[in-house]
Amino acid sequence: MSSGSLSERAASVVARLVATLRRGRALHRDGLTVAATLVQERGPAPGLPALVEPGSYEVVARLSRGGSLPGPLPDVLGLALRLPGAGPSHGDVDLLLSTCVPGVPWLPGPRLDFTAGPYSSLAAYRHGSMPVRLFAYPEKHPEQDGGTGGVPARIGALRRALERGPLVFRLLAAPAGRRPVRVATLRVHTPLPGADVSFDPVLNGHPALRLTGWLARLRRGAYRGSRWGRGQTDEAVEPGRTTRAAG
Repeated sequence: MSSGSLSERAASVVARLVATLRRGRALHRDGLTVAATLVQERGPAPGLPALVEPGSYEVVARLSRGGSLPGPLPDVLGLALRLPGAGPSHGDVDLLLSTCVPGVPWLPGPRLDFTAGPYSSLAAYRHGSMPVRLFAYPEKHPEQDGGTGGVPARIGALRRALERGPLVFRLLAAPAGRRPVRVATLRVHTPLPGADVSFDPVLNGHPALRLTGWLARLRRGAYRGSRWGRGQTDEAVEPGRTTRAAG
């Protein structure tokens, strides 16, 4: 058995155990599922193959705390995004980003604030012939947190912040050896009561955007173990349909 297979299997076993003990997600258990609007100004966007036309799209997002540590402590924060499928043969596409250490995009970094980026895909994707890493940079909002523009990394604080206005993220794709390219703007605006969407970038991927490398192997194992620990099957979501925003 190769070292890659061993690491993937180990990640699966650990994630399954944690999910079973927690009776839920192994990671990013504490979060808020929200409606969001994704505005793409060019198409097809590098790193966003599921959206082939410029425009405004209604999507589902989730902001979360990775380790579910107590509120006063910093945590690795997550931004999950479900994109509409590119066609009848493709299901929805899930993209998962986590706060990273600035300048070290593959290393998760804890934060105290949902608007303290950057967020990174951590693992690189293979897009065509080149590796591409995705980033999200939050924009400060002067109406948030008493004028500081920040949103404390607590779910209650996030709900209150969204009552005052949307959170805005700039989405960028960074091909290896090239400058990052801004591909879209994400506006997170409305909590979805009772919604508990299970995002999974392994099952809900896109053939033109494939995870690569050792982080990809760990992610495959971790998500498989988390699914099994929650009693879920290895089936992708049903094919979705692009929903353009009104206006």
